[in-house]
Amino acid sequence: MLLLMDENAELSPAEERFAEWIRWSPAQPGVVLIDVAVPDRGRTRQVDAVIWTPQRCIAVEVKGFRSRQDGALVIPANGPWLMEDGSVTDLYGNDYSHNPTKQVRENTLAVKNWAAGVTGRSRYVDGLVPVMLQPGQNVPRVDAREQPVGIYMLIDDFDVFRYYLHSLGRKRIEWTADEVVTLIAALGLAHRHGGYRAPIAAALGEGLENSA
Repeated sequence: MLLLMDENAELSPAEERFAEWIRWSPAQPGVVLIDVAVPDRGRTRQVDAVIWTPQRCIAVEVKGFRSRQDGALVIPANGPWLMEDGSVTDLYGNDYSHNPTKQVRENTLAVKNWAAGVTGRSRYVDGLVPVMLQPGQNVPRVDAREQPVGIYMLIDDFDVFRYYLHSLGRKRIEWTADEVVTLIAALGLAHRHGGYRAPIAAALGEGLENSA
């Protein structure tokens, strides 16, 4: 898996940890842009990461607890995320006017519409919310019975993240290196891979002949 990020990017501790997960996943095919501004209806929308595997594009919203709260994480159909004792989960962007589910849904739609506009082909985009914990924090499970289709939440577990990526391999191939190169260039971020097709093709598991 190829991680593409600017060396001087100012990431939160949670985002830094997510970037480490990508570095630990060399066997998983994919390309990951960290810290991306995606065009959205005449403006831009900040997305923590965009992942392309051969089978799927994924918009990622990384969240980290700002204080220690133990217990199950409850994700209702509406309103902020809660702990099982009913307290509002202490995550940035989680309150009665906005919450991580709404944020990742909006980001996913923005990525989908933008990618379709560039490539001329509309494809499904997943949403992913990794939630990073404080040291020693115990959040044993996520209660998300009303979780929206196509949006996945996981609690600070690299093995679950790796399994999620691995499970995508059973889906139909949707993305080519040429398309991913075109999309990265459209964002003005081709410098992150040197402007060459070869590293993108290799990361997606495509043949490297005539790839430079």
